[in-house]
Amino acid sequence: FGRGGEEALHLTRENIPFEIVPGITSSAACAAYAGIPLTHRGLAHSVRFITGHLATEGSLELDWDGLADPETTLVVYMGLTNLAVICEQLIGHGLAPDTPAAAINQGTRPQQRTVHAALKDLAGAVERAQLVGATLLVIGKVAGLAPDLDWFSPGRTEDDEADSGD
Repeated sequence: FGRGGEEALHLTRENIPFEIVPGITSSAACAAYAGIPLTHRGLAHSVRFITGHLATEGSLELDWDGLADPETTLVVYMGLTNLAVICEQLIGHGLAPDTPAAAINQGTRPQQRTVHAALKDLAGAVERAQLVGATLLVIGKVAGLAPDLDWFSPGRTEDDEADSGD
């Protein structure tokens, strides 16, 4: 996922030998560290992975109707820059505005910060938290399990406490 294929192609074109060692994708690791299962019986029967960033200027041309599936978890790599557009498009194509969502910044690291909010509020909550850099978005009903399953929360934000009712 992400840019691994691009990096491998660059190495090939430069005649640089390389090896790919499979491991756990960052989406599974980050979600687990934030207490969010990617699928869960009765909440999400599938998961979709997309990039939220373009290599060149332009609009995100995605299958918004297909992505706005309430029975599917949507994981967005590199979606911070286009977060407001992503949220607007998903809501505009039928995903409920109160769909649980999370932005996981610096996932699996001691500096991990996770912002939880309803989809309609996620962009504002992320802006208030001043997240920058590597951030994974998890959008779907499963994100609502985080208050019960979060076992690693060194950087939980104040928005989380207000949003979760704690």
